[in-house]
Order: sequence, then C-alpha cells, then structure tokens
Amino acid sequence: MRADAASRKEALDNSNEMAPVQGTVDVDVPITVLWEAFAHANWWPRWNKCFFWAHNRDLIEGQRLVWAFQPIRWYYLYKMFAIANIVEVEKEKKVTWEVTAMPGFYARHTYHMEDLGGGRSRFGSWEQAMGSQIRAGLTRRFWIAHFTFVKDRSLEGAKMLESIYRHDGRISEAALHGRTNWARGLALLLLFFLLLIGSSVAWFYESYVRLTAVEILPGVTAVLDGGGNSTLVRDGDQLLLIDTKFPPGSTLLRRWISKHVDIPVSMIVNTHYHYDHTQGNTQYPRAVIYAYQNVPDLMRKRDGAWWSQHQAAMPTKLVGDEATIRVGSQPVLLVHPGPAHTQGDLYAVIHRDDKDVVATGDIVFNTYYPMMDLGDGGMDLHGLRAAVQGLVDKYPNAIFIPGHGPIANSEDLRRYAAYLKSLTDSIDSAQHDGVTEDEAVARIDLSSWHLRKLPTFHDNHLCWSNAAMNIHWAYQLEAGTRIQRLNCTF
Repeated sequence: MRADAASRKEALDNSNEMAPVQGTVDVDVPITVLWEAFAHANWWPRWNKCFFWAHNRDLIEGQRLVWAFQPIRWYYLYKMFAIANIVEVEKEKKVTWEVTAMPGFYARHTYHMEDLGGGRSRFGSWEQAMGSQIRAGLTRRFWIAHFTFVKDRSLEGAKMLESIYRHDGRISEAALHGRTNWARGLALLLLFFLLLIGSSVAWFYESYVRLTAVEILPGVTAVLDGGGNSTLVRDGDQLLLIDTKFPPGSTLLRRWISKHVDIPVSMIVNTHYHYDHTQGNTQYPRAVIYAYQNVPDLMRKRDGAWWSQHQAAMPTKLVGDEATIRVGSQPVLLVHPGPAHTQGDLYAVIHRDDKDVVATGDIVFNTYYPMMDLGDGGMDLHGLRAAVQGLVDKYPNAIFIPGHGPIANSEDLRRYAAYLKSLTDSIDSAQHDGVTEDEAVARIDLSSWHLRKLPTFHDNHLCWSNAAMNIHWAYQLEAGTRIQRLNCTF
C-alpha cells in the first residue's frame, strides 16, 4: 500500500465520524472457488445486485476500479457511477479500494474472505467513510443507507454463488450468464430525464412520509414519521393514540392501525395544538380526545379557519398540570411541564414491567433542528431546555418517543438540552456584542451538532427547520420580538 493511502487509512482509523458498516456470511464454497468467481470484477453485476455494471476484468493493486451502482430502491431513477483506486489485494483473502474522487468524501471498502476448512468459506463486506458529506445530516443518512445496501446485497450475492456451486459443482461465467437484467437497466437509463424528480420524491417519502412501527414494550408501539411520531398504547379492548399526525400521514396511520390492530382507537392525547399532531383527530370520530387545558383556545387562535370546519375533532377532555388516564388497566400519566415547545405541552408516561416509556411530543426533536413557534402560545426557549433536562432527571432510564426523529434515550435528551443551551448562549453573546440578526446567522456555526433539517408548514408558510432558521428564531425569542405568525424565510 502506498504511503498516501496508508496515511488516509490511518486518518480513517482515528476518525469517529462514522462507524463501519460491516457483515459476514458463511457459505459452502471452497475458498479457491469463491475467490476465482469474485476476482472477475466484471462478473459482479451478475451475482451482486448492488452493482449495475463493472468495467474491470481483474482486480490488480494500483489499478483503478470503475463501476456503477444500482439505486438503493428500485424506484429511485438513478445509476451511481464510481471510480476508486485499488490499494490492497491479497489473493483468497481480501481486496480494498479507496474513493477519493468526490469532494468532501473519503471511503474505504473491503471485501474479505476466510477459509473455514471443509470446503466452507466466510465472505464479508466492510466500509467506512469520513469527510464533510458524512458530517452533514442528509448526505450522511444517504451514505449509510447506501453502504448498508451494498453490504446486504453483497452477502445475498455470496449465498447466490453458494447455490450455483451446490447445483453445478463449480461457478462459471456461463452459469451467471443472463442474471443481469440489462433491458431493465437500459430502460431506466432512457428515463434519465426523470432522475431529479423521481429521486427527490423518493427521498422525501423515505425521509419524512413512510411509516416505521417499533414495538417498545408489549402493548406500546411507536409509529414513527409520516409528519411526526405517534404512540399506541393498548390494554384489553381499549386503544390510546398519542398524536394523530396530519394528512397524508394521518391517513397512512389509520390504515396501519386498521391492518395491524384489531380494535379501534378509543382515546387520543394531543401533546400540543400544532397541526402535525392534531389534524389526524378527524380520522377517529368516536375517540375521546385529551389535551392540556389551553389547547382548544390555541387551536382556534392559531388555526381557527381549519378548526372551525372540524370542531368535532377538537379535544374535549382538558387536563391541568398533571392527570392520570387509564387504558384498560394501564395507567398513563399526563404531565404539563410548563411553557416549553408551546404554552400547552403535555408529555405522557407509560410505566410497564418496571420500565418507563415517555412520549414527549415536540418537547424533544431527536437528530433534527427543532421548529420554533414565535406566535402567541408558542415557544419558551428557556422553558423548553428546562423541560428537556427535567425529563432526563425524572426518567434517567426511560425510553423516549420524541415528536420528531428516532427513539431516544436520556443521553440523546442531554445532547438536545446541550444544543439548546449552546444556541441560546451563542445568541446572547451575539446580542451582547450588538450583532444584528442576519449577522448572527453568519457568525454562529451549528454544524458541529450534525442535526438534520425538517420541513414544516405552519400559518400557511412552508419552510425548513435548519441551522439558519434556528438562529433567526432563537434571536427573536431572546430579543423578545415575538410575532403573531411563524417567521419562515429561505
């Protein structure tokens, strides 16, 4: 391995920007047979479905490897062409290449093999990357998904080679012939003009719309994304839904419940008044709806035109600072933490089997920049940080279901509280120095928090919660310049 490659490898070994994506599979193929089939790179698309095309006939250290990847979802209309330097080749053991051609990106990928004896081999895929594209939230998410796709398809491909060897007693080019669907690939390439639209829609669906259900405890399930996270609590013939999303996610959620749960929703808790947690109430006309005592007034004040047409879906069971409701025999504690994400937040605590599950609503945004409502009844930034820290102090071992983002633990909440403190401290320092709002956006760097942006549509304005908007919103909150509408700029 050349000195420059060794230097980059050392830097990657010392990097903590991304954990390696790796996996192995054992196959009933002798190592010599497996390596012979693998070493022909131009065979890869015939057995490894992560590849669309590969140029190289052989793997030779020092040469460039040129190939194209299939999309991570078949309906994503792209082919990803790539070029890399082959930096290590050990016959019947491994091949490693490094990708350096893309700005802000460095990756090493190793396919490795091990002779297990008795005609069996272990085949593995390992990949790790670093650079600005890994540090940035959206591109990081794509690359990890891509690396996982490559690993999974590669291990599946090794099992395909095993099936061929079991059937034929060898692995030949003839046996692999016809396994690549060139007609489909060429047809997709002819549709290249749809690339931007198709990939953008698919990315948006995967990132924000597609529902993911996670069973936290028996009878407690989180249904993530679709515009916001929801929680289902079941006991006996009663079913509680915490936060109902908004169209189209609310419709997808109702269909998911109809398909996977054999009883209807009988109770709803709205953790606050925002549309993305409440407009789905209309899907459950027979449910009793709970919320904090000022939420109906905030609904009328902030989204009055919509709620005037859907008054039957507004909360009727209003609670104060603390209340306990029962889902069958399961108690669910509802707590108002004081002014936080809004002036009318509730969080819900489910204690079962000596474990606590806390559905936080938008008191917690996990891995995302938070949306900050500057209007009447909106955010109290310092109250929010106190509420987040209070959850950590009261429930240090709990499982937290945030309003947006993946399932969290107390460490995730501590990090979120630290982000809020860092943001307010930076804003206070800027205002103390007489820095204007726009100058503060240019001056304050939030990139080290590696948060992701989140779309929001509020007060008839579409915008993204991102670093710049968090600085704008926090500046106005700290300056006391609340407005009646959510200030969305681009």
